[in-house]
Amino acid sequence: PGAGRRWRGMPIPRHTPGVIKTLALIIRRPDLDRAGFRGHYESIHAPLALPLMRGLERYVRYHVEEVLHGEIRFDVLTAFWYRDAEATREMLAQLDGEAGKAIREDELTFMDKPANTFFTVSERRLQDGIEGDSSIFVLVAKPEEMTRLECSRELVRDRLPGLLQGLEASTFVLLRDAFPVAERPLPWNAVVQIGADRVPALGSFAKACESEGYRVVSVRTRRFETDLESRSSSRSGLEAQSATSDQS
Repeated sequence: PGAGRRWRGMPIPRHTPGVIKTLALIIRRPDLDRAGFRGHYESIHAPLALPLMRGLERYVRYHVEEVLHGEIRFDVLTAFWYRDAEATREMLAQLDGEAGKAIREDELTFMDKPANTFFTVSERRLQDGIEGDSSIFVLVAKPEEMTRLECSRELVRDRLPGLLQGLEASTFVLLRDAFPVAERPLPWNAVVQIGADRVPALGSFAKACESEGYRVVSVRTRRFETDLESRSSSRSGLEAQSATSDQS
């Protein structure tokens, strides 16, 4: 029901170079449990926001089902793939204007909005595969004295190979490197998405990283994705019907 559904066996699309990707870590209001938060997001909020999402290529919510390591401050990882920079600006302007008033008001009914964080990301596939419904996310924050570039290099070269030990070669693995928005401090520097029910090396990876000053958390999630292609097809059909009516 609603705008969110789980797609099984769907390969993750490859996007054009101009696509802007962002990740939002959203936390529920303290008077809601995760089930109530997810129900509101999927049945009310996502459909409400859909008309303003004309510039999106993908819109996915990865709802937390289980905390596997560490203490987290979010209940869903929401991923946005904007067509380009202009689409990003247009959508944000609409959300801040009169058209976005109902969406902003609805956010306050189920989100702890001041606690939400978001940042832009790049994406690198470490292993090709099919993105299924269930994923394990591993979020890593660098030691204070390390630069973002040093963190990225060290993770890819020295640490992530150990995390992926024991996984099948066909397992979907996506690395998102984080970049700050408007000079806001980054809560996390890397977000690794693994399409598996279990990551055997997670405990040893987290322990080794934390001994060197990194912060690590991990969650198991369930994916809900809005079918933007069907929405576009429906809109095109309505526009065609309107044009035919005008000519008759």
